[in-house]
Amino acid sequence: MREDGITVAVIDRHEEVSVQLTGAPEDADAVFAALLAAYPCDRDAEEHPHQEGTAGHPTIWSATYDVAPADTAGPVAATALHGPVGAELSGSYAAVDRLARAMTTGFAVEVEQAVSGDGEKQLRLRLDSSPATTG
Repeated sequence: MREDGITVAVIDRHEEVSVQLTGAPEDADAVFAALLAAYPCDRDAEEHPHQEGTAGHPTIWSATYDVAPADTAGPVAATALHGPVGAELSGSYAAVDRLARAMTTGFAVEVEQAVSGDGEKQLRLRLDSSPATTG
């Protein structure tokens, strides 16, 4: 509220969700590709996950998606994975919920943990192949 008593609403049209993935590089690539087909992203389409780090320690790949254009976003395509992928989503409540719902059209999604804070939400998900790809 301003000093003169007028409330000013600021609308942020960019609702970004940070996505961190663990799992096999080819499966992380498949998840990123499916999300990139539906939402704008800071990750280049030609940038593919590859194995890094020390054996025995998981590699984490990350990207940020703008999920604000819900009316223009395409569906997340049903995607086959070779194994489960861990995904952690963080952002505003609405943005995280929107992306998590969209992911259910492309993957079998299991919520492993949800943490809510002051204006921000984190979800830890387990992604598997969509039932549509195993038929």
